[in-house]
Amino acid sequence: MRVPDWDLTLASSIFPRNAHSWVEQLVNIAPNGSYVASFGYPRGFVDKTADSSFDQEANEWLLPPARTPPFINEADLLCHPSQRVPNQADSFSRLQSSPDNVIAIRYAENGHVTVPGGGIGLVGKPEKGGTVSIFGTKQPRPDETLQNVLHWTRDGRGGDRRGRLLTAQNFDDDRCYQLRADRTVLGEARRLQTPNPRPEQPGSDHELLCETNVRLPDDVTVGQPYTLYWVWQWPTAPQPDPSLSNGQDEYYTSCIDVDVAGSGRPTGTSGQPPAVDQAVTALHSRRSST
Repeated sequence: MRVPDWDLTLASSIFPRNAHSWVEQLVNIAPNGSYVASFGYPRGFVDKTADSSFDQEANEWLLPPARTPPFINEADLLCHPSQRVPNQADSFSRLQSSPDNVIAIRYAENGHVTVPGGGIGLVGKPEKGGTVSIFGTKQPRPDETLQNVLHWTRDGRGGDRRGRLLTAQNFDDDRCYQLRADRTVLGEARRLQTPNPRPEQPGSDHELLCETNVRLPDDVTVGQPYTLYWVWQWPTAPQPDPSLSNGQDEYYTSCIDVDVAGSGRPTGTSGQPPAVDQAVTALHSRRSST
């Protein structure tokens, strides 16, 4: 298991100003709100701090593809090509969890929260960075499509009934921030309210990841992986520009497997713990505002 090192200097040198987002890590949450046990990672995860040649498209999956906007269709595959089958990259193992456990699915905000309008030069973007939905299934398919999964419902009776909607929350968890050369008012306020120094380096800074909080169903099968689909919906509303007169879909996804162990609550933290080692305060009551 490896915990990526969130180095500001390196990250700022390899990302465009309006980079998009994907799941960076997962962690169990104890009843007192603290992060516990080892971190886990999506399928085929590539560490953005590994070297200067990192390409964000190694993790990022945009739907509809940039060449075919403005709307998704029935052929759009849900998962990134590296995430269509269960497959973990070296040193980036699955999360180990248990039925009914609450977990945090963490991702960088990349300015979609703290930059006004969701990013420099953007128009028509939703408040709070849009909506993140988490879907779960015991029966994943390599040819899973986004449209199919979007028909799944909380009671498991929607669409083809292979999965269910577990939660829908704002992309913005009201705490996360990005460190930027062009500092923003909201980003600075959050940095001061919730400092996130590098481990063992008091006074240093690095970004604070956003999180989606989700409870695993109590009927997941112990000893079998359970698949989660992180789906971020970040559409553009209709605009005066003729090319956007009807708006435009924009989804980003990450596909994840969780190893389901017994019912005991995870304890302790493996690896270098983050400076901010607590989930967001409202983790049990979060909802989407869009």
